[in-house]
Amino acid sequence: MVKYIFLCCLIISFNTLAGVESLTDPTRPLNYHTKSVKKAARAALPRLQSILIEGDSRSAILNNKLYKTGQRVNGYQITRIAKDSVSVRYKAKSYKLTLYTEQERFIN
Repeated sequence: MVKYIFLCCLIISFNTLAGVESLTDPTRPLNYHTKSVKKAARAALPRLQSILIEGDSRSAILNNKLYKTGQRVNGYQITRIAKDSVSVRYKAKSYKLTLYTEQERFIN
């Protein structure tokens, strides 16, 4: 009877140890390594610092540099410069950069 109890305890302990180890695929080829896939992150939106308008000429200061419509900033193409915002496009998405946040723009 003691042998059977000891045998059951031994089997249970092996099962708990097997659960702790990471399971591997027994059909996996030898020397097979999976490649880690890194998702390409979108560059951070440029920081709009100033908009300069002189007649028909419009330019904006983004990330401490002067840009005009059509130029690129960190992969973003400048599509439009308005009096209070700059529109940029990254791949198929458009973004609107404003000089001030909503709280700064509307003072009560």
